[in-house]
Amino acid sequence: MWYENEGNNKETVLSTKVVISRNIKGFPFPPKMSDADRENVLGMVRQASGSMGLNFVRTDELDDTAKADIFEQFFAGYQFLNNDAKTGYLRSKTEGLGVIINSTDHINIVSMVPGSDIETAYKRADELAVKFEQSMDIAYTDKFGFLTSQIQLVGTGMQLLMTLAIPGIEKTEGAIQVLQRRAEKYDWQLIPINHPDGTRENGIYVLKNVATLGITEQDLLSRAQKVQADIIKLENTCRKNICTKKKPIVEDQYYRSYALLRYARRLDIAEALTCINWLRLGQDYLDTSEADVDWQKINKLTQRVRRNYQDSGDRVTRPKDRAAARAALIREIIKGGKE
Repeated sequence: MWYENEGNNKETVLSTKVVISRNIKGFPFPPKMSDADRENVLGMVRQASGSMGLNFVRTDELDDTAKADIFEQFFAGYQFLNNDAKTGYLRSKTEGLGVIINSTDHINIVSMVPGSDIETAYKRADELAVKFEQSMDIAYTDKFGFLTSQIQLVGTGMQLLMTLAIPGIEKTEGAIQVLQRRAEKYDWQLIPINHPDGTRENGIYVLKNVATLGITEQDLLSRAQKVQADIIKLENTCRKNICTKKKPIVEDQYYRSYALLRYARRLDIAEALTCINWLRLGQDYLDTSEADVDWQKINKLTQRVRRNYQDSGDRVTRPKDRAAARAALIREIIKGGKE
């Protein structure tokens, strides 16, 4: 999957996502669309994308394997993939690039890269956005810019989202609050990730822009890079301080966590993510030679535990013992085998 590839600063920035939203003039936004409108939009987007090298599928025609693949690559949510709301998906040959049709907007171009390479994620999405703009009558005004269903995205219609693993900052008293205030100065928001069942992803946060009106794409990219650089520097400092000042405690937690992940037969999401957090905290600042893990495995563990299609399914489709299935998946990743 795309997030298993090499990426800059993956020790802290798990992934960078750019979403560019576009709407077709003359149609209501998806929440207000009739079935006939939805079918028309699907047809128009499919026709426009014919020369873009994208494969079109209707989500109501996908089997569970295809849905799981789209879900686990972070393109769409479980509900979007499993309702009959006349939605669609365009898949690119480029890993991490796709288009969601009739979700929050008529067209949501999603571009994701591992690590902190904002420019690459943006360029991929922007190239597709320009092609749609050239082939369709897109909703746009000189006064406001691109019109979207979410008022905060009116203007560029672009949202940047960085998924951050910052256990060092989270474990340093007051550091999260300082970081949140710093992000707000750039019109960004730092928020923790919570699952629908209430599970908190300790140490994992999303940083996203909250305004686009009157700001150019280059302004957004520049601000993102500045905030990102601040976070990476602060996280590295916090990890080093914690591992230096509390080395016996961190080292003990590191190896306890490794043992659980390597040998446990049942693990819930919260426990697994907490263990992975300790690996991430100590990996670069402790002697970890006795643990058979590297950054590639740590990042793969993080993403696969966070995003498992079967965990989000209804009671009929979920494994009877999800904790056992999760533990087996984790053991295979650590051993370097296939999931």
